[in-house]
Amino acid sequence: MSTSIIEPGTRLAGRYRLEERVSESAGSTLWKAIDEILARAVSVRTFEPDFPRAAEVVTAARTASRLTDPRLTQVFDADDTGELAYVVSEWVSGDTLEDMILSDGPLEPGRAATFVSEAAEALTAAHSSGLAHLCLTARNLVWTTGGTVKLTGLAVDAVLCSVSSGDPARIDALGLGQMLYAALTGQWPGSADESSLPLATEKDGNFRPVVEVCADTPATLNDIVSRCMEIGDMAKPLTTPAEVVAALSTVPRTPLPLFAGMQGPPPSVINRPPRQPDPQRTVPAPRPGPYPPEPQHVSALSSVGMLSPGDRKQGDREQGDRKPVNRPLVAFAGVLAAVVVGIAAWQLSSEDKPSGGPAPTASADQGGTKESPSTAGVRIQPVAARGDQQIKPAFAGHPDNHVIPTAPLLIDGKSSSYWESDGYSGANHTRFGNYLNGVGVILDLGRTADLSKIRVFAPAGSAGVPFEIRVGDSNSLTLKKAATGTTVAGNTEVDLGDAKGRYVVLWFAQGPPSGKLQIGEATVYGASG
Repeated sequence: MSTSIIEPGTRLAGRYRLEERVSESAGSTLWKAIDEILARAVSVRTFEPDFPRAAEVVTAARTASRLTDPRLTQVFDADDTGELAYVVSEWVSGDTLEDMILSDGPLEPGRAATFVSEAAEALTAAHSSGLAHLCLTARNLVWTTGGTVKLTGLAVDAVLCSVSSGDPARIDALGLGQMLYAALTGQWPGSADESSLPLATEKDGNFRPVVEVCADTPATLNDIVSRCMEIGDMAKPLTTPAEVVAALSTVPRTPLPLFAGMQGPPPSVINRPPRQPDPQRTVPAPRPGPYPPEPQHVSALSSVGMLSPGDRKQGDREQGDRKPVNRPLVAFAGVLAAVVVGIAAWQLSSEDKPSGGPAPTASADQGGTKESPSTAGVRIQPVAARGDQQIKPAFAGHPDNHVIPTAPLLIDGKSSSYWESDGYSGANHTRFGNYLNGVGVILDLGRTADLSKIRVFAPAGSAGVPFEIRVGDSNSLTLKKAATGTTVAGNTEVDLGDAKGRYVVLWFAQGPPSGKLQIGEATVYGASG
């Protein structure tokens, strides 16, 4: 039985009746359904028979089902033993953080701190149990119609989006910073595929600090966002959800509204149809694809948003004996439930809106990528950038038409403009369709210099791609390899050791799962003079 021909009314496991199709993505469909045994609404995700990661999704869902924090979406059932794989989870009705911002603008600082701190505490509990999210956006945090916080997509979204990381705690801390940035400014510091909010503006190759967007933002909150997202030269970045919890504990809180939909004047009915894809969007895929083999301390479970035992122990130490806080005012929810009947109807769970990837940060990489910005050296502005490629002999008549003309965009000071490849599809799309041995860009520094590091900015759709840095004094792709790294969604820094030369080559032997490689900016640092 194919997902594409399943109709409303279909029953799974003899109890889950599919009611309406909420959203579709490549190979999977999300439904609103009814558990006929327990007479409750549930969310059911089904998969095409040839969906390659169905078993991984089911495994991740089963693992997530063991968590007890009430702020994490509960998984009820998951199965891939029959003809049709499926995952059944809690149906979440309410306002996402994105909904709240689109409806009423940025949140009051105390309320933003309260909302995001709930997510941080839930993630801290998840990390201590060996699970990570890796795909946080403003669509994953929900203030429900029952007056509680829900964080959706734990572990499962990472598999659906083919995301893995050697440092999942850092990626989730980054995601929390992004959500807090959005809550305070009304802008999303990431890619267009991740949010319907206006995209955050940039300054000097990074997102503007919150206080520059909203001048009345408390300095403490501005500092927390900057430390999560590594905006500026942060001496002490926040690298785990537990650290974010500790930082937010010092911020004055404002209670959230009693019910979703009550930020401003309540609408008569909230009834949003499934979001349709925007055919005009040309931004890359919302999340990075599989990383190459991870450092040995990370287990294979990291590929589905789960942490290794070593990571869990560290999370336990960071979390201490903290218990999930009680939801304020929940006791009054039952008393006032009648007030909101007819005011707040069902809304799409944030799971209905497939999310994308984290925004800028530096991350660990076995090829020399540093975990935090370094102050070593000064910025050296290249005088020119030349794109090049190595075409396989059998395809001499099929060059990539983008890597050469877009090369100057790599040094224009704007991370939102991309040096990019053509788009490739088919079974070998990550190998540039088997047409090329690789693509690169040669940066001319104008003089021979002692180099210390290079910072490479990639959008979320081009994260997880290994690359080489080659340095020398000849204007050629065939320079000596100085270092290697792997792109993350945002800034990746690679230590160049004692490399010296006039020319720096950024070389990619493969592209991302989206089939289109994009690099927003390359910044070289070294000795002045």
